[in-house]
Amino acid sequence: MKHVDDETLAMLAVSDQVATDDVAEHLASCDRCRDEVAALQRVAAVTRASEDVTLAAPPEHVWDRIAAEIARTPQQAAAPATEPGRAAERASGGTRSGAQHHAVARRPRSRPRRRRTLAIAIAGVGVLAVVLGIGVASGVVPGLPRGDTETVLANTELAALPGWSGTTGRAELERDQDGRVTLLVDLHGERGRSGTGPLREVWMMRSDLGGLVSVGYLDGDQGRFTVPDGVDTAEFPVVDVSAEADDGDPAHSGDSIVRGTLTDP
Repeated sequence: MKHVDDETLAMLAVSDQVATDDVAEHLASCDRCRDEVAALQRVAAVTRASEDVTLAAPPEHVWDRIAAEIARTPQQAAAPATEPGRAAERASGGTRSGAQHHAVARRPRSRPRRRRTLAIAIAGVGVLAVVLGIGVASGVVPGLPRGDTETVLANTELAALPGWSGTTGRAELERDQDGRVTLLVDLHGERGRSGTGPLREVWMMRSDLGGLVSVGYLDGDQGRFTVPDGVDTAEFPVVDVSAEADDGDPAHSGDSIVRGTLTDP
């Protein structure tokens, strides 16, 4: 099975790019690719939440270590052909050290390991989130208002849970002309409180709260989320927004901000 390339996953996580039909179909069935999109979204959400933090320039030794790490990367091809007239110079040591030649040697284009590329993409996501101010959501376009092609299937007012008085919201379940179901969440009020992390995760739950599905992270006041294929919205009618710490734990924190049950409009 061919996975979605890392660049596409990164753009889907932080931009207004809409997944093509084949990519959307793959994401619906591939836990690995969905997890990588979620990781990118988490990084971008944390970055956005930290946008008011004053960043200090890293000291020179940090860049030196980065350069040293890059230089230690195994070469995947033979050294470039020797230029005419330079063979004797290089054989005798020349004017540059072997380490310097190694660091600047040009290599053929090759696809790095997926995890290395993903790490670079995650770093880039943070930059994109700050520079572009993009909202983060799992699915189509974060914070995108409904157009003329969506049909409202259900909606609900989101009421504050204990400890989050003053927070209100609204959720709408929509279906577009291609049959894709999305959840639009609009939240107003407090952005956080002492003792909780900056992330707000959106869930769909059973009526008895005995089962739940995460659909993504809310950044800003609005987010539009693709409901995963196979999720029966009639079985999971409760919309819940929780405050989550950035600890890598995928489970619900138990600290819900708002909640409401979808009903016919």
